[in-house]
Amino acid sequence: MNKTRLLFAAFIVIFSGTKLTAQDFEVAPVRLDYNVEPGESQNRTVTIKNHGNRKETFTIRMNDFLVQRDGSLELLPSGSTRNSISGWINLNPSFVELQPNESATIQVNLQAPADDYSAKWGIMSFFTTAEQTAFTADRDLATGVSVSGRIDIYLFYNPRTGDPGRVEIGNLREVASKNDDERLFAVNLDNPGEKIMNTKVYLIASNLQTGEEHKFRTIDVVSYPQTARIVELGLPDTLPPGRYALAAILDYPGSASLKGTQIMINVEE
Repeated sequence: MNKTRLLFAAFIVIFSGTKLTAQDFEVAPVRLDYNVEPGESQNRTVTIKNHGNRKETFTIRMNDFLVQRDGSLELLPSGSTRNSISGWINLNPSFVELQPNESATIQVNLQAPADDYSAKWGIMSFFTTAEQTAFTADRDLATGVSVSGRIDIYLFYNPRTGDPGRVEIGNLREVASKNDDERLFAVNLDNPGEKIMNTKVYLIASNLQTGEEHKFRTIDVVSYPQTARIVELGLPDTLPPGRYALAAILDYPGSASLKGTQIMINVEE
């Protein structure tokens, strides 16, 4: 088997509700949230089930990730980022063997060091491995173990106290759209604090002549500490002709009021 095809197969993951399924196994839930105070511990559980017709060994590995300005994720080794959660996590067990249709529970315990109020995050990856014989081993691989399936779930830590967190919004502008039925606008989100913030962003167009307002689809955006994001918002071509004040609105828990940035636009007939 070609190595590129093998690696591609390892990333085939189907998202479905509160669980993730890859090939013949599933993991639930898809996200773990921790909120204890520094110096305290908190336990979460993950269930893994083997839907295959043979015994499988599943291993677990922690990774870090960074979110780029365009929202894409960069996967990194555990412990390589300032906000890595991997050093705070203890897994019990760290690998399991499951018979067909058998399931197991993984204890995922977080121990928060004292006096550290910064948010942490990471990825916990579940792998199923299959030992290869001399007849099936890929010549491109250096080992006799082939990754045949993988599921990633996300871990987040936000202490209940400490920095309340804040996000700023600005620089609303129009950008090129690939769709004929909508105009596209971009806006900057900046998180200068130490907390992961779950935000909502949307457009409101106010007709300067009639005063009529039109609110458009809300986008959920996770904003990470000390990072900047570019968020794109679509404006459907259903907006009646006229001159508008177009505002990008930001809302998030704990904010005393809505934040926004505004430009003027014309909608032609």
